Amino acid sequence: MAGPVSAHWRQTVPTPMSQILAAARDAFHDYGFHGTATRDIAARAGVSLPTLYYHHENKQGLLVAVLDVGMSSVLAQVRAAIASADSRTEQLSRAIEAVVLHRTIDHRLASVDGELRYLDTDNPQRQQYVAKRTEMEDLISDILRRGIDSGEFTMRAATDADVREMMRYLFGACRAVTDWYRPTGPRSADEIAAGYAAMSLRAVGATAAPRPTTPTPQQRS
Repeated sequence: MAGPVSAHWRQTVPTPMSQILAAARDAFHDYGFHGTATRDIAARAGVSLPTLYYHHENKQGLLVAVLDVGMSSVLAQVRAAIASADSRTEQLSRAIEAVVLHRTIDHRLASVDGELRYLDTDNPQRQQYVAKRTEMEDLISDILRRGIDSGEFTMRAATDADVREMMRYLFGACRAVTDWYRPTGPRSADEIAAGYAAMSLRAVGATAAPRPTTPTPQQRS
């Protein structure tokens, strides 16, 4: 049984990164992979090119490292969110909140996901990234299937393909948050995450509402 609602899976600050990777993240966010020169990343990081190349082989290596930090972070948060809940309704709600919190609080890092297309398809590190993304998708698909089987979700899903289609719909909506989110906007990251969780539950026809998970000031401190 999961215990009381815990805030440990709720992201509250951007994922820590090395000085070089933080510079690469910001450069890729601002200019994209092709618009960024390695020397620009070195300048942002305040290091020489030889120092940068000592840690990372090339620009693709930097992109892979940034992508891996982001995917590893959100996957860990989703795992923890699911583990903190009892019902499939709460598991889905918290998992979606975890993804959206990553897409907002870590929006500069999350936005780099789109640069994956510039990595060679046979790049082993790219394949590791895709494997982690697939694991996260499988976690959500499993929740959906179990929720349908238990009667918690009333969406029509005759086949596994139907479940995967719903999973892709939910993740697609979450990923799109990065396109419009602004830290100075009228809604907080917590409010946006809670809203997307609620919309996701409506989309799958959830028959019950989850416990609220918005943290108290004490939980955030």
